[in-house]
Parts: sequence; C-alpha cells; structure tokens
Amino acid sequence: MPKQLIMKIKNITILLLIQFFAVIGLKAQLTPNEAIKLMGRGVNMGNTLEPPDGEGTWGNPAVVESNFDDYKNAGFTCVRLPITWDKHTSTNLPYTIDAAWLNRIEQIIDWGLNRNLIVIINAHHEDWIKNSYTTANVARLDSIWSQISKRFKNKSEKLFFEVINEPNPMLLANVNALNAQIINTIRKTNKTRIVIFSGHKWSNSEELIAAAIPNDSYQMGYYHSYDPWPFGLEGTGSYGTDADLATTKTKFDQVSAWSTLHNIPVVLGEFGATYKCDYNSRMCLYATDVEYALTHNIAFNVWEDGGDFKFYDRTGHNFTEIKDILICTYKESPNRLKISNVGSSVKIQWQNRTTQNDSIMVERKTISSSFTFLTKISPTALEYIDNTVEDGTTYYYRLKTNIKDSILIQSYPIMIKHLTTALDNHTLEGFLIYPNPAYNQIAIKGINSPSIVNFYHINSELVKQALVNEQNKSIAIDMLPDGLYILKYTNAQKSYSTKLIKMSK
Repeated sequence: MPKQLIMKIKNITILLLIQFFAVIGLKAQLTPNEAIKLMGRGVNMGNTLEPPDGEGTWGNPAVVESNFDDYKNAGFTCVRLPITWDKHTSTNLPYTIDAAWLNRIEQIIDWGLNRNLIVIINAHHEDWIKNSYTTANVARLDSIWSQISKRFKNKSEKLFFEVINEPNPMLLANVNALNAQIINTIRKTNKTRIVIFSGHKWSNSEELIAAAIPNDSYQMGYYHSYDPWPFGLEGTGSYGTDADLATTKTKFDQVSAWSTLHNIPVVLGEFGATYKCDYNSRMCLYATDVEYALTHNIAFNVWEDGGDFKFYDRTGHNFTEIKDILICTYKESPNRLKISNVGSSVKIQWQNRTTQNDSIMVERKTISSSFTFLTKISPTALEYIDNTVEDGTTYYYRLKTNIKDSILIQSYPIMIKHLTTALDNHTLEGFLIYPNPAYNQIAIKGINSPSIVNFYHINSELVKQALVNEQNKSIAIDMLPDGLYILKYTNAQKSYSTKLIKMSK
C-alpha cells in the first residue's frame, strides 16, 4: 500500500476517533455533584400516584401533560413523583407489576424528561414492608425495583431513583441493608444512574447522618424537614425569631458538613408548612428553608399535595405566592420583615442584604386581588409607609429588586389587617393566640386559671364565649364568619384583649 495512502488512512482514523470521543464526552453520565446543581429548585407531585384507590383520589387530579409545562414555566428544574407500587404489584412470585401501571408511570416520566426536567421516582407508601420487614417482603421490593430498572434503563440520565420514602418504623439496620440491596439490584441494569437513599424513621436530617453509606459512586442522600415541630405539620405556634432562624441554620450546617465529609450530595426531598400556620410565620419559613438550601448546596423538592400544603392549582394552571418564594428567594433577598399599623397607615420594615440593585419595588395585594406594583423606592431603604390603605382591609406586601440588572429577587410576603380604631390598650405579657390569622381553631397561651374568653365582632357585638383552662386551651372557630374579632379575657386585676383574624381556607 502506498505510503501516502497509509498516512491518509491514519489521519482519517485519528479524526474519527477525536470526533467519537468528543461525542462521548458530550454524553458523559452525570456525576452526583453535577446532578445536584441541575436539580436546583424542585417540587413534589404529591397525593397523586400514592393513593391505593388509584391516581387522583386524594384530592389532586390525575396528571396531565400541561402540568409539566406549568412547572417548567414557573422555574422549577426538578419534579419528584411519589409512587406507591403495592396495589399495582402481585403479592406472589415473581411479584409482577401491572403493565398498565408501568405504562402510565412511563408516560408521566416522559412528560417531565421531554421538558429537560430532572425526574425522581420512588417507592413511597409501601407500608407492607415498613411494618413487616420479612424476607418475602424484601424480595418483593427487590423485584419491584428490578422491574423498574429494566423498564427504564434506557431513559435519560435525568431520571433518578429513590429507594424508599420515610421507612418508619423500620430499624436502622434493616434500612441500611435495604439501601445496599436495592442499589445493588439497580446497578445490574443501570450502572451509573443516580440513586437516592435515606436514613430510617421519618428520614429527617439526623437519621440521614446516622445511616450507613452504601458502597456506590452514583448516589445522593435525602432527608425531609417539616421543622420546627409542631409548627410545620400542625400549625401551632409561630416562626421567625432570630433563635428560630439559628436553629434552622444549624440543621443545614450539620447536613452540609456530612455531605462534604463523605462527598455525597444531599437533597431536601420534602419540606413545607401547613396552611393552618400563621401566615407571616409560614412565608418566613419557606423563604428561610430555600435560602439555606441554596447556600449549603442542597437541592430541594418542596411538598405540594393539593391539600394542607397546596400552592398549585393543576386544573386552573396557576400558583400562589409560595411559588414566587421558591423561585425568587436568594441569599441577597430582603428579609426579617416586620409590619405594623401606624395611625391611618401601614408600616413595613426589613433588612437589606445587597448593594447590587438600583431600586426596590413594593408590591401589594388584598385577599381578593393579586400582587401588583405599588411604588419604587431607594435601594437602601429599610422601611416603607403605605398611606393609601383603608380601614378594615387585609393587605399583603412583598419587595422585589434586580441584582446585577438581571436576576429577579424578592422578599417573602407579609400581611396585616389594617385598623385605625383604637380597641383596647391593655396587653398581658404572655397572653397569646395562635395561629393568627386562623381558620378552624386557635390555641390560647398565657391563661393559667379557668377563664372565660369573650369573642366580640369589630362592631362590639358579643358572638362567642369559650372556657379556657389548663386542660382545654384550644377553641374551635370554624363556625365564625370571616372577619376581625376582639378576644377579651378578665383576671383578678384587669381586662385584656387581643385581635384575631378569622379566614376561610
């Protein structure tokens, strides 16, 4: 063969090899540390694929493709699909998953992947193994994951597997063994797909830190947080003091230290606060969790279930202001918001944390309207007084600004019922009602002896009386019409009062 021809073939071969490895490099499997950055700000499709009676029987409607357009357009980059496999899987060998169910799951997965979203699927309410950790039940879950892995082995690398959700009341040793076994089963068909594991019980941060680390190179850890308890899940108390924020930060610090030590990225797989919480406290908690997750390199998937944690109407294709907190909160966002009635005005105060903006925009809404632009103020302002309010109206405020002329950031919203009328100047140290605003019931703090609490409408009409004592400090208010009430309580020395806003869900 002529020398020139040999050289030409070699050059062509080298060129083809370069092109081949370039293509391989472009399609290289995501590492966990790369994947965690892509996950970013995510959302759960809760109360949908978990119910034993079928999709959409727990309040949230069945999934439609346009839901993923809503997630994408809102700014979410990850969708977690909680899935319960029990009623769709045979209880006898070989534990076959119903074909129609697998087809439906694949359809929903593809809707997310086709929009370039990270999609997480898991084994969610599998109480049959959580409550009875037997050899047969372990084999059944192993078979379920084997079938899932084989079915989806050729899907995009942006599909992640999560071993099991909140495995309470399983023992830690059993959860450790299960994590290792399921990951090993997944690896038979998915060598480099991201797999997410947790600790035992309710999968909180301490339980993740206590878990054994599987021997694997493509894994992440996850934990859940509805802290502080019982505020996050039951709505009692309040949130937002310096001590509250410091406690939250400490938990994130601990998870971040564990992640760095073991080089395992972490996902905050569920978090949130029920609508029963005090509104201002609830908004502060969402913003705090988002900010600390971002600053600790922890991806998150907020819990959204169409019920107590609802902020997305799938049928109407719209979100509440919680979505804006999730997408537009940054470490530079204004925070530590305070609000008060000052005569015939409302005063808002806050803390600024950036100098990279040229102005702050104040937005306002009422119960029956959406947030709209109110005014533009100095980028260094620390308070704003709204003189355009009407007596008896509930107002919500939030602050927006652009840093570096491009990134939209905002504060969490804060609300107040504006009242000009002086009602009762007496206050009692420690006398507190919560939540406020409230929906179905309130709790009383600061009354130690049996006392009658009187409820007066704003027009001074007595509308309700309730006995409060050490054993009974909760009062049902679900039968009261929405509006402003004055609660009065008398002890041996004086009469005291406080305001209550009753609102519908």
